[in-house]
Amino acid sequence: MEIFFNDTRYIPLGNRQQINADLSHANKIDKLGKFTSVFLQYFESAVDDCCMQIDLEFGLQLGKNRDKLSKEQYIKLLEYLRSVKPDIKKNYCCQISNMLDDGFQKAGNKEHEQVDFSKISLISDEEVKENHVIMLIIRQCEHLFYEELTSLNKYLALFQGKHTIADSQNPIFPEKLVNALVEVIKPLKLNTDSRIALYKTFDVNVFSQLGFIYRELIKRCERPIPPQLYVVGEITDSRPSQQVDSAEQLSVKFGLLQKKLALWRTSYGPAAGDLTSAAGKVFYQHFEIINALQILQQFNDESELSEKMQPLKCRVLKKMEELSFSDKVKNLSPEDEDVLDLVALIFSQIERDDLLQDFVKTAILQLMMPMAAVSLGRYSIFTTPENTVRQLLDDVFVAGLFLNVEEYDDRLIQQRIVSAVKKMSRDSGFEFSGWIAEAGEFSNYMNKQQQRSQDNEENLLQVLKDKQVLASSKKIVVRVIEYSVRGKMLPKEIIVFLYDVWSEVLLDAYTDQVESSERWIKAVQAMDELIISVVPPGDDQARKQILKLLPGLIAELRKGLKQISYDKLAQSRFFKDLAVRHIILMDNKDAKKTLAEGEYSATDSEQVRFERLVDDSLNLTEQDWVAFISESGRCWSKLIWKNADTETMLFVGKNGMKMFEIKMSALAEKLRLGQAAIVNNNKKTITERVLLDLMNL
Repeated sequence: MEIFFNDTRYIPLGNRQQINADLSHANKIDKLGKFTSVFLQYFESAVDDCCMQIDLEFGLQLGKNRDKLSKEQYIKLLEYLRSVKPDIKKNYCCQISNMLDDGFQKAGNKEHEQVDFSKISLISDEEVKENHVIMLIIRQCEHLFYEELTSLNKYLALFQGKHTIADSQNPIFPEKLVNALVEVIKPLKLNTDSRIALYKTFDVNVFSQLGFIYRELIKRCERPIPPQLYVVGEITDSRPSQQVDSAEQLSVKFGLLQKKLALWRTSYGPAAGDLTSAAGKVFYQHFEIINALQILQQFNDESELSEKMQPLKCRVLKKMEELSFSDKVKNLSPEDEDVLDLVALIFSQIERDDLLQDFVKTAILQLMMPMAAVSLGRYSIFTTPENTVRQLLDDVFVAGLFLNVEEYDDRLIQQRIVSAVKKMSRDSGFEFSGWIAEAGEFSNYMNKQQQRSQDNEENLLQVLKDKQVLASSKKIVVRVIEYSVRGKMLPKEIIVFLYDVWSEVLLDAYTDQVESSERWIKAVQAMDELIISVVPPGDDQARKQILKLLPGLIAELRKGLKQISYDKLAQSRFFKDLAVRHIILMDNKDAKKTLAEGEYSATDSEQVRFERLVDDSLNLTEQDWVAFISESGRCWSKLIWKNADTETMLFVGKNGMKMFEIKMSALAEKLRLGQAAIVNNNKKTITERVLLDLMNL
């Protein structure tokens, strides 16, 4: 059993002074540690993003100097950059981390060092140019972020127990950050122009974001730290006090939620009944409720199902009654009961959601007790969508949607969710500061995942669009052929030749028609003349016209077949058969009767060679999700592109990688057979859904 002292006479004065001194030092170390942690979180994220797109940005920053390089030299330079990219990121982040670890103790020492004049030498023009760019980046950052740096110096001085500090004593001053990068870049096998391009790349993608990072740090410095230690007399008492129960002022928005909750309790029966007792009763303090929630969390797996089915507030009350050694009858305050009910409503909605894998759902549900604990007295969690606690829960929920366990990237997201939940379901999750820290880390992680997914989708779309341009061209060519042969009685060999062989000539001419539309016109004309030449002439005048066009037709056919490198033996056989047919047609007045048995209507082939468009009842739009169902289970896929001309739809997974490329007709058939289902995905956040449903009662 812990013993708390309220009287300083039990502890000698010297011991009390030492305890307070130790606490002051520990508090300073804690603040500086949190300051360092937050800065690294944002800065390393910016460095990571910069290294991801270093190839593209480096080429842009190289500018005119790129013209000095041959194509082979530039390719080798990019390959080298890709190979050292991981080292740049690792070494730079390591430099910054070490600099921050030592910065508060050793900052400013160098300004008193003696200069060794024996080591001074003239520098080359190239070094002057490089140093000029480095100093320009530093000065620009100092100018742009002057106000932020002034504020940070003030807070760092307070943290260290000083009145003021110099810029050189601020370990995250732009000059220190840029010089650390120089230390990493200098050893690389790059010339001056390439190093300058690399500095500018980091300037655009990292140093330009320092203002945002500095402002975030200032917000953290200005935010009051929740009390962890409470001083009684002159010694530290770890016992919770009434300060813990200091709550936000009740807002009008939360008041409306309370009224709706009262209506909800009335509408949904005794199971959700109102536990709030009459006025004048004694209410449990927040630390008592939090203690009960922690115990419930710790032994949740051992609880019986019937107990888990009870409302959260009932379980909390029961546990507090078990832990109470007082004879006083206590209850939950109306506001605390409302908070517990709101949290319970949100998590019951999560439990019913069918778009979460069971494993992920089970993990997220572990956040109910910690969220209930940090929500006590913080009513803005339910009235402000931007609230940190609310955003973290929403982000974790969105991250868990549409995960395919077979996909490696999705398994990594699943592991990251579990990692976040494990961290939050322990002691840190019952403190508001724990949610703040994890919210930033998780948001950064998911932003990177989303960016990678978007990059994958864009790359995939570019490849598919190039492919579909060809498919669309083929379809246009086939339609032109079909238009020319429609309604005509033609030899089967000619139909096959047009669709299987001459279509390649037309396709080649069509894809090249921007540069030479004449080729396309001549190819179509040759096809039409070939059709005319194999149709029995109606009279002598028609026969003479056919004889007149034959030389030019044969020449154009040979020219077209040569352009597609058509097989010479097949070509020879075709022209031989064509010549025989022409002789029969020109010499035999009864050719129509003679050739009738080998002819058929081209319209009969239309059904074979064309697919019908799918009924527009599918009506899927981009970003809609479909669950493809097989023996192995559900596979979540998102539509990112569809082409009405080729009747093709492209589906990707959450990681942006290709899952299905399917015809609309094939998807319609899967929907009919129950092998696929269109997902009704609510675009609102999970907390917004619950609160809007409640407000609509």
